[in-house]
Amino acid sequence: MTKEELVNRKIGKTIAKKRKVAGYTQEEVAEHLGVGNEAFSRIERGIVSPGIYKLYQLADLFDCRIEEFLIEGSRRPSDQAEYISQMLAKNVVADRQIIVSLVENLSRHLIRKGKKDDDEL
Repeated sequence: MTKEELVNRKIGKTIAKKRKVAGYTQEEVAEHLGVGNEAFSRIERGIVSPGIYKLYQLADLFDCRIEEFLIEGSRRPSDQAEYISQMLAKNVVADRQIIVSLVENLSRHLIRKGKKDDDEL
């Protein structure tokens, strides 16, 4: 699988997730985009790229920022940090502090585990 195909698949999964959260069917979204049901299904499955204009239409429909489609599936640490920031912003301060603490502890654990795994090699 090419890198472009992987990116399309990740974007498609994000579109499907946002569609379900927004409570739309594939048919409703396809109609909004002015494409057939099968065409939209191929976008969600990552077989074809939605294109920039369709991403703008989807962002309007799902009431989100266009970059969310790109950030959620990214492997870049800065994009992943932005995604986590977006999720944190939806919580109250006390809950954000709990989430940050959990992430800190998990990160320390995984770093230690990675060092142990390296020592065993």
